[in-house]
Amino acid sequence: MKSIASELAYFVRGHARQNLKVLLLYFVFLIVMTLAYAVIFRYLMWHTEGREFSFIAGLYWTITVMTTLGFGDITFHTDAGYIFAAIVTISGVVFLLIILPFTMISLFLAPWIEERLRYTPTLELPPDTRGHIVIFGLDSITRLFIKKLEGRNLDFVVVTRDYDRALKLEEQEGLKVVYGSATDVNVMRRLRVEAARYVVANLSDPQNANICLTLRSLCNTPVVALIRDPDHQKLLRQAGANHVIAMPRIVGRFLATRATTRGAMAHVLDTFGALHIAEFPVNGTPFAGMTLEKAQIRQKTGLSVIGLWKRGHLTIPNRDTILDDESLALLAGNSDQLKGLEKLIGNPESSDLVFVLGHGRIGCAAATFLERKPVPFVLIDQSESTVCSKHVPVIGDATSRSTLTDAGIENATGVIVTTNDDSTNVFLTLASRYMHPNIRIVARANEDENVDQLYAAGADFVAAALTGKKIIDSELRHSLGCSIIALKYPDGHMDTSPQPDTVLEHGINMLLIGSVEQEKAFDARYPRAAKKKK
Repeated sequence: MKSIASELAYFVRGHARQNLKVLLLYFVFLIVMTLAYAVIFRYLMWHTEGREFSFIAGLYWTITVMTTLGFGDITFHTDAGYIFAAIVTISGVVFLLIILPFTMISLFLAPWIEERLRYTPTLELPPDTRGHIVIFGLDSITRLFIKKLEGRNLDFVVVTRDYDRALKLEEQEGLKVVYGSATDVNVMRRLRVEAARYVVANLSDPQNANICLTLRSLCNTPVVALIRDPDHQKLLRQAGANHVIAMPRIVGRFLATRATTRGAMAHVLDTFGALHIAEFPVNGTPFAGMTLEKAQIRQKTGLSVIGLWKRGHLTIPNRDTILDDESLALLAGNSDQLKGLEKLIGNPESSDLVFVLGHGRIGCAAATFLERKPVPFVLIDQSESTVCSKHVPVIGDATSRSTLTDAGIENATGVIVTTNDDSTNVFLTLASRYMHPNIRIVARANEDENVDQLYAAGADFVAAALTGKKIIDSELRHSLGCSIIALKYPDGHMDTSPQPDTVLEHGINMLLIGSVEQEKAFDARYPRAAKKKK
């Protein structure tokens, strides 16, 4: 059932909010008119009948007459008074009994009734629903997950107990939504969870545990729980979650990894068997300012430069691409090749000093990760953390130049911005970049729409069929923008540096790199290959 608060909330949003302003102006007009009539009443009583009344008595008489309740014990006895009383009565009928109800009905009641009659929330999935994914809790993480599901043409449904949010998600965003409580057994049954492919629990940790327990009383459908507190992992597994993902810890590690200036082995992003995907900052290396052809990274180390990051933009380099100081090179190769690169460029780990701004769960995870490396760090927050007692922060305002200077930011090589407020993160990024133009800044974005602002403020990173052809003939890079960085053969062997004349035979799995749009373009062109690519 919808609460009274949720129903009343309708009148302070959208068009109803604009109409409310009109209504308030109309009430101001009525008040001014009532006050004016009260003043005129006193004037006429004194100058035409010689009787004096207080201003409060004037208000009392005006309200009584305008609402047509009668004259009460105060009446006029002159023609001027009779005319004035008639005008006040007619004004009350017109402005209070006709225009005001019509305004209330046309601007508020009728639209509210129309919306309730027009939209009926979905309460149940069809009985034959199979292989769908049930999502409890919608945020920036699950929105990105939904984009992936849509790209794979997988069915999903979002569950919410907020009527107005269900309306917005269905009518404005086009998502499939079921209205109901996440912990209601009957709602679970109506979601056909026993036939679902997966259930994603993305509410608070106690609610996620409740979802797992409720689900396990009905079926064994796999559950992924996204938790806020890493200490709750074992509890969620005990409640029945198959996979527990501690997002603050993951984001903290992501930020910490990119905040250091250590060599490529310290920046391994992912591993596919023997293949490592890593990155290293070009600044301070012998390759800075060179073209990719002149740098000869592949010839010297065997590594493939598969991309260049620059303030959030990934580009696929060619032989004439310049490796400038602000870029981070994305590499593909094995561990021996990465170690060879470190010997070539050196490993400046002794000079690392990272500032962590914000001591919440993500800041705590980043600091813990740096501590284990170990990498020296300075943790700054305005107050003691209520969720992390593992570290001792510098108490102060990180937006203050004196706080950062006193803490030694001029010696820092990296800054991690982790607060819960994106406006604060943008300001902290801007201040850090202004005070230290060459420092490496990684920032957390709580909402997708703020990613571009963080990059603009100076952040380096923000935590958002071919069978029978040769690679060179497939023209994937030219036509779609994505690149093949590795091939996995049916026998398990992985080629981490495939040559352009390699033939793409049946049974080979490709590892591609590209943007989300490029991935969708590949899927659209090669729907069968898309099912097998990694």
